[in-house]
Amino acid sequence: MIEVLITLTIMTMMMVAVWSSFRTLQTGMELTERTQQRYSILRNCMGRMSTELSMAYLSWNRPADEDRHYTLFEGYDQSNEDRLTFSSFAHVRLRKDAKESDQTVIQYVLDVDAEDSLKKHVYRRESSRLMGDTPVQMADYAPAYVFCEDVISLDFKYWDPRLRDWRDEWRTTSKDQQPDRLPPRVKIELGFIDEFGEERKYVTQTNLLMQEKIDMSK
Repeated sequence: MIEVLITLTIMTMMMVAVWSSFRTLQTGMELTERTQQRYSILRNCMGRMSTELSMAYLSWNRPADEDRHYTLFEGYDQSNEDRLTFSSFAHVRLRKDAKESDQTVIQYVLDVDAEDSLKKHVYRRESSRLMGDTPVQMADYAPAYVFCEDVISLDFKYWDPRLRDWRDEWRTTSKDQQPDRLPPRVKIELGFIDEFGEERKYVTQTNLLMQEKIDMSK
């Protein structure tokens, strides 16, 4: 009887050890999968932002007495919650024969979740028309949707070849900033909390291809 009890005890200990090993392996696989999905989402977001920024442009087509800027590049520094609004050739027409072109105004902004104030997301707005309104006014007619979920910071830097240094802001509509010229490069930095509770940064750079203002009257 004692020998049977000892055998059962040993078998039970072995089963517990095997189960613990499998459970640890499963937990590790689930964590790895979540990490891969998280990084994939971040890479996709950064990739799209880079692509749309690379097609940013400015146009000469504005009357001399017109105060409104129909094409612009407005990057506001707000600590770790920057906002960037720019005209681009990145619009995609989703409907056949839609009265739209590839010209658009896009805005990226970091803001809190509508239902959970402890979470922040990168929101994206887009206007398929060049409205000539200020970046702040864009919120009145262009709805925002969640572009990149659950991030803690959004930071843009703009390379100024004249200073040979990075700027925190770039505003083409202000005469005391960078009127009528685009930065040749933009650095994008997304901050997030990983699965281990550590703060991480995802950083990339993109080149702006159209440095000269476009004259569409020709």
